[in-house]
Amino acid sequence: MYDSLSDNELIALHKSGNADAFAEIYSRYGVTVKRIARSYFLLGGDLDDVAQEGLLGLLKAADTFDENRGASFKTHAANCIRQKVFDAVKRYNSKGNMPLNFASDIDGENISAPDLEDTVIGEESGTEFMASLRNYLSKTEYSILSSYLDGHNYGEISSLTGKSEKAIDNALQRARKKIRKII
Repeated sequence: MYDSLSDNELIALHKSGNADAFAEIYSRYGVTVKRIARSYFLLGGDLDDVAQEGLLGLLKAADTFDENRGASFKTHAANCIRQKVFDAVKRYNSKGNMPLNFASDIDGENISAPDLEDTVIGEESGTEFMASLRNYLSKTEYSILSSYLDGHNYGEISSLTGKSEKAIDNALQRARKKIRKII
């Protein structure tokens, strides 16, 4: 029913209170939310946490879109999603939150147990960070890490590289250890 409507018509329905209209907007732009979310990592969180922030950005885009301002909804949505995710990462990475990010219990065990994929890296600094990793990781570790961060699972990486899933896991574990030393 809604799939034949334009983005502008859907936005008008959404603003008038039609909840189904936003469901259609999400079905059209959910891939954009996930693509942008993959560019960020959140300490103590996962891709779903970042994607949820992106979903809030999409909702904001639907609420604030004005077709008279000259930009398409697609452009406006991507900007709102990116900004919402970036703000969440920035807020989480603030100095005030750092003690919580690396909290330990009384016995000295790390509560948050940060992993590589949980490290907070913004889109721009993530690119720089990945480039600098070329100097620290082996070619195999870097290749496997890049594939993993692009959203491929162990099976897919195994098919791409011809290595076993155990070898994939071992390479990722070695990469994590090296990156922890750098960070």
